[in-house]
Amino acid sequence: MQLLITSVVCFGVILLSRWVSQQRYFPGQSSFIWLHLASLWWMFAASLEMAAQGAECKMFWASMAWPGILMTPTFWAVFLWQYIYSNHQRLSNRLLLVLTLVPTLCWALALTNPWHHLMYVEQTAPFSSEFGSPIKYVHGSVYYLATAYGYLCMAFCSGIVIRAVLNSNGLYRRHYLAFLLLTLVPWATNASHVFLGMSLFGFDPTPFSFAFTLMAFAWLIVGVRLFDLLPVARNLLLEALFDPVLVVDSQLRVVEANPSALRLSGLERDWQGRYLQDWPVVGAKLSEVLNQAQGCEPNQLLSLPSLNRYFELNIRPVERTTRHEVALLGQMLYLRDVSQRHMSELQLAEALAVSEQRLLTISNLHEQLREQALCDPLTGLYNRRYLEEFFTLEIDRVQREQKPLSLALIDLDHFKLLNDKHGHLEGDDVLKALADNLRLNVRSSDAAFRIGGEEFLIVLPGADLEEASKRLNIICKQLAGQPLETRGGLRQVTLSAGIACWPMQGSSLDELLDVADAALYQAKRAGRNRVVAFL
Repeated sequence: MQLLITSVVCFGVILLSRWVSQQRYFPGQSSFIWLHLASLWWMFAASLEMAAQGAECKMFWASMAWPGILMTPTFWAVFLWQYIYSNHQRLSNRLLLVLTLVPTLCWALALTNPWHHLMYVEQTAPFSSEFGSPIKYVHGSVYYLATAYGYLCMAFCSGIVIRAVLNSNGLYRRHYLAFLLLTLVPWATNASHVFLGMSLFGFDPTPFSFAFTLMAFAWLIVGVRLFDLLPVARNLLLEALFDPVLVVDSQLRVVEANPSALRLSGLERDWQGRYLQDWPVVGAKLSEVLNQAQGCEPNQLLSLPSLNRYFELNIRPVERTTRHEVALLGQMLYLRDVSQRHMSELQLAEALAVSEQRLLTISNLHEQLREQALCDPLTGLYNRRYLEEFFTLEIDRVQREQKPLSLALIDLDHFKLLNDKHGHLEGDDVLKALADNLRLNVRSSDAAFRIGGEEFLIVLPGADLEEASKRLNIICKQLAGQPLETRGGLRQVTLSAGIACWPMQGSSLDELLDVADAALYQAKRAGRNRVVAFL
């Protein structure tokens, strides 16, 4: 009867283990499977111990049960930790070696017990002389050390579940309370066996209590669905997204990726657990961004020129919040594909740049046309058309500043004779040379104009008659002392100038021109090559 019950329980554990292995989204899946295997080992050894008839054979199978006895609470602790913190990573070979070290050592000591009696002392014997009678085990020091190790694992299990209960609420708190009760069942059963001598069919009932606990978990998984509903729903949401999504742990290892991220990187297998910097296509750039994540801007642009694609990167921390602290578990990287939008923005920017360039060209052409309309084509000086506009602006300014304004009318001496003798081309050279001379000798606030054939005019804002006469005399003497270079050679040229001053000698441009023209005529009559100003 007891063998039948044990076989049924073992078969149920096998079915449950197989079902768990087929689940895609299952936190702590690998440790839960190892827990099943350990409990199965324990119950299998217990069933063989019950089936054995000889005392030595019963002792052997009791010793063979020790890997299951200690690995069950070990992997129970690991599973609860992974489940509560939603850890989907498989247990590495190195971690498995560490977790099985103590169970393997105790197993070796149990198998060699006849040599040292550290696990069971010499008083261990059958309850009676009847063939097949159960063994009454008298425990040695190693047994109690192994029991203490198992209790430490169970205490850890209870601690993390109690913490989960305290940090949760509502439906999840009731869920974790059920976990806590299930965790206490094997603890209470083993304590009753060790300290009170309680047994089932004359054997340790602890493996059966673990089997009951696993069945209860199966009910939570299959019936209530709290165990996998939320992870499955979230992963279905990730799979439905067209944009790539990666989840990395605190060591920047990729622990989850949706199909879009896998397609972008060209991966199909062996990607989980890979460091982000080794992730194809986007890994290096993402790793660089995360290493400087504290200073990076939200929704920053991530460009992949090789694929002609652009992504808007959004980094969301995955945190565990308790009453006292916020622990960073990892980060979710959401890459929103903005390639089409970015390309449109680039095209728009390019079109705007072209438009701005065309506008600048048009503005330059407009300015050139304006300058051509306002400037003398031969000398480059302003023409008479611009004189009135400039004079009006400067009169308004000097009137506000309460300053004078002088106007000098200039005429080249004997220019008609120079044209008749040497030709108009040399005459043009003289006019251009005089214009260059005037530009060099006027202030930035002054303006020089060509208003006729050989007639020029200088407007000197802020200058009275005395200052204007002094500056015009300098220009006159400089021109007389330095021949001008023409295509026919050096030509000696002089000028005559008449000066008028606003507001003393006129309030309008025409009035000032009349006064300056009269002064110029006086300079011509006085022998030319001079400057005249009426006081």
